[in-house]
Amino acid sequence: MISMIVYFRSNLTLPVSRAVAGAMAAGFAAVTAATAILHLTAVADIITIGTYVNFLIAVNTVVMLVMLNMEYGRAKKENMKERMFFILSWIPLVISLVLEIFEHIVGIPGSDFFIYGLLLSIIAQVVRLVFDLRRQYKEAIRYQQMQKELYEAKVSVMVSQIQPHFMYNALTSIAMMCQIDPDTAQEATITFAKYLRGNMDSLKQTKPVPFEQELEHLKKYLYIEKLRFGKKLNIEYDIQATDFVLPQLSIQPLVENAVKHGVGMKKKGGTVTIAARETETAYEVIISDDGVGFETSAERKDDGRSHVGMENTIRRVKDMCGGEIRIESTVGEGTTATVILPKEGQPNENTVS
Repeated sequence: MISMIVYFRSNLTLPVSRAVAGAMAAGFAAVTAATAILHLTAVADIITIGTYVNFLIAVNTVVMLVMLNMEYGRAKKENMKERMFFILSWIPLVISLVLEIFEHIVGIPGSDFFIYGLLLSIIAQVVRLVFDLRRQYKEAIRYQQMQKELYEAKVSVMVSQIQPHFMYNALTSIAMMCQIDPDTAQEATITFAKYLRGNMDSLKQTKPVPFEQELEHLKKYLYIEKLRFGKKLNIEYDIQATDFVLPQLSIQPLVENAVKHGVGMKKKGGTVTIAARETETAYEVIISDDGVGFETSAERKDDGRSHVGMENTIRRVKDMCGGEIRIESTVGEGTTATVILPKEGQPNENTVS
């Protein structure tokens, strides 16, 4: 019985429930020891005491099942079926103990209700263990598949950010600066190298990164684009919150579209604003521009926008942070993209650096 109480305790999570289960195990151990001593000293017959011990076993089992039921009542619905089976699998043992106690009271000899009830409960636990192992195996296979898909998605994102035309434009701008302003050309070369290094490092990153780290990488990209567009591109920042995490390279596709297909398509250029703020339930990163805009309800076409990068970004934001991306645009006025990251998907404040 002590081993069963310990087994029950391993399925409890609340500190109070675990403490009660520990006290019950210690109490039953004391009762067992006292029963053995009374029997050995011929103070009491073990058969007579056995009725009370069985009653104590039944009470302990019922109490444990009640505590398990209380905890499982707080469980998510998708786990309720599995957990209810765990509770019901011990019902044969409880019934057998009740019958065993009744048998001792009535005085019917030769019954083995406890043995049969215990056997049925153990068989049920073995069946449950087999199903658990099967479920865990499927989850492991699914996790490996998700890791593979995540890696492929990160590769696609990285490749989408290092497109040939971007590298050509960056190197051309740097080459021109070598003649006009060698110091700026040197700084641009170092910045471009750090930008490429950041993209390559993203392949090794399996978890969300601090927003400040993502913002620094984004500034390198915008520095290079500023060399190309010059006065036509104005960058503004409104950063009111930084203590949160998000998937690496998840903001750049939005900024890239704002620069190249927003203000870049406008004759006089325009402004791209990057803002971050905190609400009661989420952190938000907002990328807005006053460029040409587009029709959001129109069928997607091959317009040069980072569709692959956007699709991967939307999926990664959802899978890694439980977030979403909302895009609003008006033709002739501009576009606003909002990345919403729920606080419940964020780590503790002291883990964000």
